[in-house]
Amino acid sequence: MRAMTEILHTPNKEQVVTTNGWAFLHWLRVTQQSELADWTALQRWSANDPAAFAAAVTEFAGLTVSPLRLTRHAGPQETLVLRSCHATRLTLTRQECLAPGTRLPSDVATRLARAWPRETLIGPLAELLLHTDVRPDDRLLVNGAAWPWLAALLEGATIILDQAGDLLGSAEEERATILVAPAHIVASAAHRRPGRRHQLAGLRTIVATGGPLSAEGRRRVYTWVKSDVMLLARSGNTFWGNPLEPVLAQPTATPAFLTPPAVTPAPR
Repeated sequence: MRAMTEILHTPNKEQVVTTNGWAFLHWLRVTQQSELADWTALQRWSANDPAAFAAAVTEFAGLTVSPLRLTRHAGPQETLVLRSCHATRLTLTRQECLAPGTRLPSDVATRLARAWPRETLIGPLAELLLHTDVRPDDRLLVNGAAWPWLAALLEGATIILDQAGDLLGSAEEERATILVAPAHIVASAAHRRPGRRHQLAGLRTIVATGGPLSAEGRRRVYTWVKSDVMLLARSGNTFWGNPLEPVLAQPTATPAFLTPPAVTPAPR
């Protein structure tokens, strides 16, 4: 019972009001006269009225044209960074991402070259903007599959695709503000190290993919990685945690946006 209610981190008021989620709720009140009290109400609205939610996200995210490319914003000088297990680092600008002959993984090159219909990007962008809290100046370090995180390029973020093997070392070197990695890799990285600790002053959010860490693993993140980071998790159509509420040692699974709550069959 202790793990179910144990709070590991409570974002302060400034941290909450600077999130995209808070800004979106405020924007809905002002422009749509829509009063949604909290994250639960926002998710429920997205599932009950997907058309209205999609229209709001489209306007909020600035998806004013269709089709569009993921690199539509110039953003910072480094648009895409590739870090390999051979200690090599390839940095690409927006123009270089689209240039023929650029050394990109095939799945990344295909997604960058594609002209995307606006409606196919609403779901990924809603999750990136509201749940992951991606912002234009973010440096998003991803260990694992590149999608849907590449969609953050739409908002001007820098994407760092990391295969170097040292998750926190890469996060420090790249000055990552958001770190995305499978839960077991995050758990492995969250342990005591002799000597100097990694300098992660700019790291704001960690997203564990494939599901949340164990309660003990989540405690270790706050002990050995960073004491004030927002620890989230996601897998498929399920979220654990959100940027507006305290982080629990054992968070409850909630549906992702546009996903109806699971229906429990009535007993026979």
